[in-house]
Amino acid sequence: MSLPNPRFESSYERLFGDNIAVGEEADPFFVAFYERFLRDPAVAGLFSRVDMRRQAQMVRKSLFQLASYYVLGDASAELKRIAALHRRVGLQPGMFDAWMAALLETVRQFDPECDEATLLAWGWAMAPGITYIRLHMETGNT
Repeated sequence: MSLPNPRFESSYERLFGDNIAVGEEADPFFVAFYERFLRDPAVAGLFSRVDMRRQAQMVRKSLFQLASYYVLGDASAELKRIAALHRRVGLQPGMFDAWMAALLETVRQFDPECDEATLLAWGWAMAPGITYIRLHMETGNT
């Protein structure tokens, strides 16, 4: 990656390697992420009948899509599909705050060099894709 956000890029590489794609070796990160995310009762209810192993794979792919959107500035067909899916399943826009909080706490846990500036850099990188999904949920348009 070549981004104007070197703190995010460095942290992402420490967590997932130097390729933008996130491999299965990162599964412990996503297991910890879901443990945090599911602490929110509204979120836990939404995922009560979901295969969490499959869901961890899906969030790994979603993180890749969010990072790609940040890097490329263009919504892929997969990001559009993710946005439509979140709208169909009834995810509430406020749940993205819980998602981001869980993500940042997990980054803090797994990135040994994480500091407040690193967390801000992650927020900056994730914000465009999250906003894209939320806008789609509100309007139904991409």
